[in-house]
Amino acid sequence: MNERSHALWALLFGLILCASPLQAQRNVLQSDPLRARSLIVYDMIGGYMGLSFNTQSGTITTNCDCNFTGAAGTGFVGGFQYERLTRSGFLWGVTLGYENRSLEGRFREIEGLAMTSPTTGQTYTVPIDFLNTADLSLHYLSAMPYLKLRTLGPFYARAGAVISYVFSSSLEHRKTLETTSVTLPNGESATVSLPGYPTGVATIQDGPVPSLNALQVGVTLGVGLDLQVGDGFFLSPVLQYVYPVTTISSAAEPYSTRAFQLLVEGRFIL
Repeated sequence: MNERSHALWALLFGLILCASPLQAQRNVLQSDPLRARSLIVYDMIGGYMGLSFNTQSGTITTNCDCNFTGAAGTGFVGGFQYERLTRSGFLWGVTLGYENRSLEGRFREIEGLAMTSPTTGQTYTVPIDFLNTADLSLHYLSAMPYLKLRTLGPFYARAGAVISYVFSSSLEHRKTLETTSVTLPNGESATVSLPGYPTGVATIQDGPVPSLNALQVGVTLGVGLDLQVGDGFFLSPVLQYVYPVTTISSAAEPYSTRAFQLLVEGRFIL
């Protein structure tokens, strides 16, 4: 093998040696092991407030065995919030606060009442209309741990559980006379009234919820939007649904309340 061949082999061997570390270096750069450490981890604190739009699930039964279904109402929520961004990109957080859920249910009924003609003394059974109204009010202290994921830019979705303690409750049932005058079968007109109730409204029940389950558990799903409005401060409108797992009362038929909540959250980075 001549000197020229030796030189070519030496040059080829040198190129191979040089190419190997270059290839290895390129693979290291593509794997980018530092990328996971480039994400900033931070804590946020703040608060929230908003409205709760509540609907009834099940049947509310008052002490006269009157059943109310389809009740609805509004309430108020507010409290404090903590969030932490993890290196995985998820955020976890917890809220602590107060919640009021109110419901109103109604139904009408026709009762046949005996009325005596003042002129003939004859007694007739006439139909009388009544409106029954039930007002339910619940006051909670609630804690909600949740997991949050940004889905597209500033938009996010979150899911969690809510654990609440009902520290105050009330259930009121009113019966209102709606028929104020009737025409008797003999053609006479008569005025209808409720003895002892000059306003025509009788309170059938008014007190705490019977057989109350003070500890309430539910699950939540929500969507929101993070808007940065200052240096390290975020404002977020949130739409959240709360589905109850437990019932409010174990008396008669059980019932519970579902809630759609429209919230505004404000948080700043620590």
